[in-house]
Amino acid sequence: MLVGGELLLFLAVTPATWLIDDETLRRAVTRVVARRFARMTVVALLVLAASGVYLFFEVLPDPIRDNMNDFRWGSVFAVKMALFILMLILIGVHGMYYGPRLARTSELAITGDEDAAWRLANLRRTSLLLSLALLLVTVAVLASGVVLGNHDYSYLPSG
Repeated sequence: MLVGGELLLFLAVTPATWLIDDETLRRAVTRVVARRFARMTVVALLVLAASGVYLFFEVLPDPIRDNMNDFRWGSVFAVKMALFILMLILIGVHGMYYGPRLARTSELAITGDEDAAWRLANLRRTSLLLSLALLLVTVAVLASGVVLGNHDYSYLPSG
């Protein structure tokens, strides 16, 4: 749900908003999409966290869980958790820093502030690059989960 939503936003929704010349309409569309995606992201993260805890304590064999670092599973899990934390940081930076700045700068651009229009274009580029980084990190989290699920690899002794 999270990866699919990020792909849709990055590859379709965001480029589609570039076609909207009316800044007021563009801002309104972006606001609706961002709010709905934020809600979906919260739900997806809660489901991911709950299912991860369940898998760790109920599905993972005791010998692997009790001695994680003796198996490849432990190092892959550590990488996955680091990437997951990075993903949360990127989501927070994008949503709590760039989102409000984009909204404020867009409001200034609507009033005709030419300097704001230039800053808005720069903020949008930075936001797009941050979204790309977030998408790549999210895919890496997903890929590390796939590696953990490959027991022929992850349950082998490390070394």
